[in-house]
Amino acid sequence: MASWIDIFSFLTITLLFGGSVLGVVLIAQRISAAAQNTKEALQNKGISISDKGVSVKTSKRFDREHYVDATQRGIIKVVGASTFRSNNPDDSQHNAKSKSTTNLSVADDAPRSEKKLFGIRRAHSGASK
Repeated sequence: MASWIDIFSFLTITLLFGGSVLGVVLIAQRISAAAQNTKEALQNKGISISDKGVSVKTSKRFDREHYVDATQRGIIKVVGASTFRSNNPDDSQHNAKSKSTTNLSVADDAPRSEKKLFGIRRAHSGASK
């Protein structure tokens, strides 16, 4: 016959094992519920998540013309942020970052053999005069 210590040990181990399993199940349910709530909140904002991927609902159409315009704006920003330096102190005023539109008008007043484009000197062979 089993003593009361054996019965107590059996019940203790059974309760610990059952409690651990129940704890894991409850934690898994809470994580699943939190993920579902997040999924619904994102869907209300226009982002749909499914097993096939993510789709974003927008109110605007983004066609090729918009893509080209955005790319050109990005290139202009890069050119505007970059500088071209030389060792010649006379060329210190020539860089790609224009502070005003007067740098572009200087290019029109330059002789035909040498024009400035965005503050960069460009020498021509004179064949296109």
